[in-house]
Amino acid sequence: MQRHSAPKVKATRNWWKWGFLTLVVLLVIALITVGIKATGTTKVASTAKPATDTTNINVTLDKKQVNALADYYVNKSLKGQAVKYRFQVTDHAILTGSTQVLGANVNFVLLLKPTVLSSGDVQLKAEKLSVGSLPVPVSFVMSYVAKNYPLPKWVSMDSHKKIATLHLTAIGNGKKLSYAAKKIDLSGDGKFVFQARIPD
Repeated sequence: MQRHSAPKVKATRNWWKWGFLTLVVLLVIALITVGIKATGTTKVASTAKPATDTTNINVTLDKKQVNALADYYVNKSLKGQAVKYRFQVTDHAILTGSTQVLGANVNFVLLLKPTVLSSGDVQLKAEKLSVGSLPVPVSFVMSYVAKNYPLPKWVSMDSHKKIATLHLTAIGNGKKLSYAAKKIDLSGDGKFVFQARIPD
């Protein structure tokens, strides 16, 4: 009597299972990367140098004029760059731009409170962040901006303290026209008193 052995069943791989596991691993890696960026402190120091001997002229501007000046310097620093952001003054100093969260572009609005420093530079303290419905920390967005946006040489940023400093006295890197802030009043049309410093 001849025995018949059962036919061998060829094991098939479950590609859906492996695809799902790969997707889970990629998501975990992305979340870890975002977490590291969100908790890491980023400090960007100003690399510009203020002029020593200058001829000074006081200039008073309103919000419209300050915004035109901000647009000029930001657009100059962004020339040829793919990323875009804007700095404007209303009843707050406002930084608008976009950041990437898990591969998606998310627009943000960062409200900042300006303070005139004794040096004539301006310190901007982050007060409020709006990124749609996402609960993204202010320090994360500031860290992302510091690492990924081409900031002018005269801007320094500390994401841990949520502070950006505009080193107006170093705008021309000691060789061209620079400024010093004397007064910032955001009420109404605004009153901004600056000192234009022309190197001797």
